[in-house]
Amino acid sequence: MIRSLRARLFVATALVLLLAMAGLLFSLSRVERAWLSDRNADALERHAREVALVLDGTMPASALSERLAAADSASGCRVTLVARDGRVVADSRALADSLENHGDRPEVVAALAGRAGRDIRHSHSLGVDLQYVAVPARAGSEWAVVRVAEPLELVRALDASLLRVSALAIVGVLLASFVLAFWVSNHFASRVKALESVSVRIGAGEDAARALELPADELGRLGAALNRMSAELRARLHALEHERDEREHILAHMTDGVALLDAGNRLVHANASFAELLGAVAQVPSGTPFSEVARSAELDELLARARASHVAVEADLRLWSPRQRFVRAVATRLDPERGEVLLVLHDLTEVERVNRIRQDFVANVSHELRTPLTSLRGYAETLLDGGLEDEARREGFVRVIRDQAERLQALLDDLLSLAELERPEASLRRERFDLRELLARQVAVFQAAAERGGLKLVLEGEGPVEATADRSRLEQVIANLLDNAIKYTERGSVTVRAGTDASRVWCEVADTGPGIPAEDQPRVFERFYRVDKARSRDKGGTGLGLSIVKHIVGLHGGEVSLRSEPGAGSAFRIELPRA
Repeated sequence: MIRSLRARLFVATALVLLLAMAGLLFSLSRVERAWLSDRNADALERHAREVALVLDGTMPASALSERLAAADSASGCRVTLVARDGRVVADSRALADSLENHGDRPEVVAALAGRAGRDIRHSHSLGVDLQYVAVPARAGSEWAVVRVAEPLELVRALDASLLRVSALAIVGVLLASFVLAFWVSNHFASRVKALESVSVRIGAGEDAARALELPADELGRLGAALNRMSAELRARLHALEHERDEREHILAHMTDGVALLDAGNRLVHANASFAELLGAVAQVPSGTPFSEVARSAELDELLARARASHVAVEADLRLWSPRQRFVRAVATRLDPERGEVLLVLHDLTEVERVNRIRQDFVANVSHELRTPLTSLRGYAETLLDGGLEDEARREGFVRVIRDQAERLQALLDDLLSLAELERPEASLRRERFDLRELLARQVAVFQAAAERGGLKLVLEGEGPVEATADRSRLEQVIANLLDNAIKYTERGSVTVRAGTDASRVWCEVADTGPGIPAEDQPRVFERFYRVDKARSRDKGGTGLGLSIVKHIVGLHGGEVSLRSEPGAGSAFRIELPRA
């Protein structure tokens, strides 16, 4: 492997020159050979036309042979006369009867068509390579074509001579180019080596190291850049020595948002998390007053307490940045003489949000359980207090108890499904199946319920719709949507559709029900959210169906959307990735 830059430059340049000259020589040889062949063919064509003009179609065979022999002797070219049927009438170097039919010769075919024909091939009768040219003969002659042929030795000799001359010229150019390439390679390698020496001296901290900046080409500009870099490094080293200790303090205490403040409450340094928590720009300039970054009286009080205390001061605060954040602020005095304070902000917003969701969930579950439990207890006590003897009403009481128990069972089933879907390790059993077939089976399951409600349940479209998803989960989604559509549609129809586009598989459940008000549409997928709470409970809904739908579709990497207008029905659309 060549490691020297000088050698690499020279070898690369030499290889390029060799390849270029070899290609040039190859191209020249082909061009010269073609040029010589064309020139010789032109001369043969002129000679053939001259022979065609001087030959008379009425002359006897002996005179014709003498003419052909004279033409052959004068030009050194073989002359052949060919009839229209390809038969050889006469030939200057062979007996016509001994020659085969020439009707299939390329040059003869062209001449019979009324144009000059040319060809190069081996002659079996003479045993040499010949160049043939044939032209149409004079009208009224016994022959139709006059063909002349000449051996290729002369053309090849001229070609070889021209090739030798070209090769000698190219060799001379190559030698001169090699000398020039070596000089250029040596010159550039020397300049690069000088730059390398200067960069080593700069890296060693030598202030007097300077690189050459002339000539002002790429290497000259590189030398100028090295000189500027050396000057900048010297300036930055002094600044970094002062900032090093302060950076080490910040890094040692860094948790979330971290900032170092001086005695005048100006920011010495702050990380990106600190700026994000306070809704400031990503890089807060050093020296910026803290009041311009955070307008919080609680934080100002915390910093004052930290400067007056020997221990860290903590407080839980609410910051009103572009969005509300709940943080735990820890302020620590670092240097009593300089008055510097390290402020650390731990973001607890997500923890608080999760706690609030948990509290809301517990409250919603308690509220949902209270109604059926109260009904169960009330009707059970009624039966125990004498209702068992009331034959007219006890069956109704038992039916109510059964209905409320079923409602409890449905609520618990939905809660378990939702809990399973929200597990971090929740997974899908994907398989390839026909979505339209799945929809047809669900439509068949709900057909009786739709007929009891006086509704028309329709599956539109034909042909398979191939999907890759968890079949059982998707059946749960379609069942929830169909159940909702049938429960809340008083008259009209429920329509199910499915299809595909470039990258998605979709299905849609549309009804002609009362619709959903615009203000309620963004919240219909929340747990326990009901547009009409009284009607939903009367229909036996748990308030979790659409939340389950959203979670299942989300696990598939898809989207669920709603189109609805009050009085015009609703349409829930599910879109899943095709693969």
